[in-house]
Amino acid sequence: MPTNAASPGSARAWPQVRSAASTAGALLRRRVLLIVVVAIAVQGLYVWAVLPLLLTLFDAALDAGGVDGLSLAGLPAILSSPLAVLALLVIALVATLFALIEVSVFSVVADLCLRGGAPTAPELLRGLGRMGRRVLGPQIALFAGYALLILPLSHVGVGSTVTAHIAIPQFISGELTKTTPGTVVYALAIAGIVYLALRLAATVPALAGGQQSVWTAMRRSLVLTRRTQVHVALVLVLVGAVAAGIFLVAALLGTIPVALASTTGDGTGTSEGTAVAGAMLAVLDLVRFVVTGLVAAFLAFFFIALDRGAAASEPGGRTSIPTRAVPSTGAPVRDRLSRVLVVTVLVAFTVLAVPPTVFASLAAIPAEPPAVIAHRGYTALGVENTLSSLRGASDAGADVVEMDIQETADQRFVVIHDTDLQRLAGDPRDVYDLDAAELSRLVVRQGGFEDRIPTLEEYLGEADDLGIRVLVEVKPHGHEAPGFAERVVAVMERLDPDRRHWIQSLDPAIVDRIAAADPERTVVLVTGFQIGDAPRTAADAVAIEDWSYSDEMLVRLRDEGKQLFVWTVDDPALLEEYVGRGVDGVITDRVAEAITIRELQQTVTNPVSRYLATAARRISLF
Repeated sequence: MPTNAASPGSARAWPQVRSAASTAGALLRRRVLLIVVVAIAVQGLYVWAVLPLLLTLFDAALDAGGVDGLSLAGLPAILSSPLAVLALLVIALVATLFALIEVSVFSVVADLCLRGGAPTAPELLRGLGRMGRRVLGPQIALFAGYALLILPLSHVGVGSTVTAHIAIPQFISGELTKTTPGTVVYALAIAGIVYLALRLAATVPALAGGQQSVWTAMRRSLVLTRRTQVHVALVLVLVGAVAAGIFLVAALLGTIPVALASTTGDGTGTSEGTAVAGAMLAVLDLVRFVVTGLVAAFLAFFFIALDRGAAASEPGGRTSIPTRAVPSTGAPVRDRLSRVLVVTVLVAFTVLAVPPTVFASLAAIPAEPPAVIAHRGYTALGVENTLSSLRGASDAGADVVEMDIQETADQRFVVIHDTDLQRLAGDPRDVYDLDAAELSRLVVRQGGFEDRIPTLEEYLGEADDLGIRVLVEVKPHGHEAPGFAERVVAVMERLDPDRRHWIQSLDPAIVDRIAAADPERTVVLVTGFQIGDAPRTAADAVAIEDWSYSDEMLVRLRDEGKQLFVWTVDDPALLEEYVGRGVDGVITDRVAEAITIRELQQTVTNPVSRYLATAARRISLF
């Protein structure tokens, strides 16, 4: 198959895209059972084989490095251990190979069908084997970059389960978008990733279709999408809309049994209604699983058919491709091995996957709402980390206000986040070069507001007058005099002898020293990047960045009597998710919105309403 031929002319682009979509639809209708079985089998492989292997290797890497989790603080220990590095490399290899299986399996099915073959289990395994041989080698890095980074970051197409948690951390994107140049850079970067993903969307189908290396498959995809990219993007949007629509219809149908079970003679909700609501949420999870598999299959079929259509128009290519799927030589699962595998997969799925999903969803309508913690105050009403944003957070109803302190040249503390003063004050100097009086005279500007940099004394005094708790984040800049943590403890004891306010830091050593010096004060360890278990710490709570959050962390910290906060949660859908999830606090810039979401969730007591609210959150994350 040539890789350097011209792409279809613009006049023929839409007919070929439409023909490919028609072929994909025909294949989808004929192979629904096969698609569901393959999707279940692949997920079973992940749950029962790949995931345990990855966790075992990851635990081995952590043990070799002598740390509890892969975080910025523990990264040097990991990288200094050859065994830990080897374990991480094996993890990357296993994850890449499984991603290859997951994103290519339906492309292999489509290629077999369009070649007139029978997509039996042996043929499917042989096709995956051929794909694996084409990827293994130096070019596996190219495939890993595409499957483990470009796909999950762009959300163009259907990625792998192992990459479901890969995203640009909000603490990075949030900081970038606080300035106009940063926003422009971030927007251009995202646009570039999306454009690249769109152009490379046919890479895996090209590999399944006969390209002999990842590089030639990528070149083929670039050729194929040169003039069809707009049409391909439209197909992706339409497929996503249809999938969301199916999920929405399923969610609305689920209200019927919930309503029947939750209404008694006096119209009040019942425990039976809550149980049925949990069961219907489990059904929605299963619907989402099936729909996601169908979407993955359709897109694979579509790109395979589009590639065949482009090849047909090339010199020496076929003159046309079928608009309907080419019949196979037999039934979708014909041989005895395939029939046995189908029955085994379906029975295993019913016995092993459905009950846990139902039981997990019975607890999906949670109880205690989290505290709303205003990130650097409320920047919708004032400059971050100033008295105006503190008052704004109090007026908006925040439970706690998070802020940042740094030490000045005269060993006092002022409330400011950045080490340098350029972003807010337009001053090229750094905090550690000035004393507290000089810093307090500087004017800071943000979002059309103007204020000055407050001292820690001023800030806590105002907070006490307002009756609001403060979460003081200690931010070392590296120019502190010896005894820094002890000075923080002494100042806080003088300003807050009742220990009403809390202290947190990203520096584990500082957290441990403060917790040891003042065991009666609540101390929080902030973790910006943590893969694995929750960090082992002497602190009373952990503030985890949203990207790194897991339910396992929440359970373990609860067992230890510690709290878990999540930061910085600004996406409305994620706010709703965490408010209803059971975490102890959400650190957010959108204070008023978080308060409203929490109040609305607290007023919803009817099982039908709670079911719909939870289903709506899942639709928004579909």
